[in-house]
Amino acid sequence: MRKTFKKLAALALASVMTLSSSVMASAATMNVYIREWTQGTSSNTYLGTPNPNPNGLKSPAFTVTGVNSNGTYKDALKLAEEQEKAEFVWDEKHPEYLTAVTVLGNGYSKTNKGENQNPIYDGSTMTGATWVGSSWMWYPGNKLTLEDTSSYPQTTLGGTKVPSDAEFSLVLSYDTTHFKWGTALGGNN
Repeated sequence: MRKTFKKLAALALASVMTLSSSVMASAATMNVYIREWTQGTSSNTYLGTPNPNPNGLKSPAFTVTGVNSNGTYKDALKLAEEQEKAEFVWDEKHPEYLTAVTVLGNGYSKTNKGENQNPIYDGSTMTGATWVGSSWMWYPGNKLTLEDTSSYPQTTLGGTKVPSDAEFSLVLSYDTTHFKWGTALGGNN
């Protein structure tokens, strides 16, 4: 009976040691790149011009260590705040959406915004305009020169698990888009 207990105890200890070493190995490094993108003038609204080095940001803009490989990108960005690499603001009503980013030590800071420009009125009622808005988007990887944004993930940072790789990258893209609406399209809409 004692031999069986010793064997079971040794097996249990070996299992715990194996498990703890795999947990330690699950900490990853995330490189975060930041770019800006402006929609072009073609009929393809997904095409635009990237600025891979806004405000003189280095590439990557910052690196986050100790990322939990079972966590989400949002979890990893919260860790970046704890490590004092950047600050993030999330939408209060929809906390899965990123609304502002500040890179600490660089002075780079952008917040989602939007407005109607060149409004057209019928009396006191706005009947058309060009909407111009900027917001934070994201995609995995480090390709800062991506012109076609149709390949962006259709998920949120909080709804997407980080890869299980020891090192991976994320691009945060501050995108500016525009579209005409109402009578600004021409005709009597």
